Amino acid sequence: MIVSTARGFLISLGLAALVACTSVPVASLPKLAALDPVAMDASQIEVAVRAPDDYDLPEDGATLVLTVWQEEGDRTREELFHLKPVPGGLTAFLTKRSKAGFAFHRLRIDPKDAPRMDEFRAHMLSLKDTPGQKSLSVSVTTRPCLKPGANPFKDPRIAIYLRPTREDDYFTLVKERSVPIELPDGDARYCQTG
Repeated sequence: MIVSTARGFLISLGLAALVACTSVPVASLPKLAALDPVAMDASQIEVAVRAPDDYDLPEDGATLVLTVWQEEGDRTREELFHLKPVPGGLTAFLTKRSKAGFAFHRLRIDPKDAPRMDEFRAHMLSLKDTPGQKSLSVSVTTRPCLKPGANPFKDPRIAIYLRPTREDDYFTLVKERSVPIELPDGDARYCQTG
C-alpha cells in the first residue's frame, strides 16, 4: 500500500487473476504513488495483458474493479467494469516487451459504462474533504480461455500492464505469472468457437 498524505487517500493496487493475487513490481511503485486518485479518470485507464498465443481473453475475460472505502461509518463502494478491446497497435513500451509465442490484448472500460464511471468518480471526489481515512483499490482480474488444440494441462503465464491516461505509457503491474484456467468444476476454460 502507498500512502498519499497530500490527498488524504490511501491507494492500494491489487491485481488478481482468478484467485491468485500477486504483488506490484518495486520499479512500478513510484508510478503508482504518482497517481492522484482524486483527479484520476478511470475511463482513460488502459490495461494490456500479455498471454501465450494458445490462450485468448473472451468477452468477459478481463475486469477492472474499483473500490473506495471510507473509515467514517466503514462504508465501501465497489464497481466492476468488464474491459473491452482497444483498437490500434502497440506502444513502444509494449513492443519492447513482446515475446515470441505471446500476444497482447489492449483493453479499456466500455464507453457505454461512462455514466457509471462518472457516478463512481463523483462519489470518490465527494469524499475528498470528509474527515477520516479513505482508500482506493484498483484491481484487474483476468480469465483467459484455452484455444482448441492447446495444452489443457499447462496454465498460461500472464503479464499485466497499466496505462493511467492515453497520454502516458504503460508500466508493469504484474510480471509474468501463472494463471489457472481451471473452472470450479475442475474442467479447463475453453474459448467459445464459431
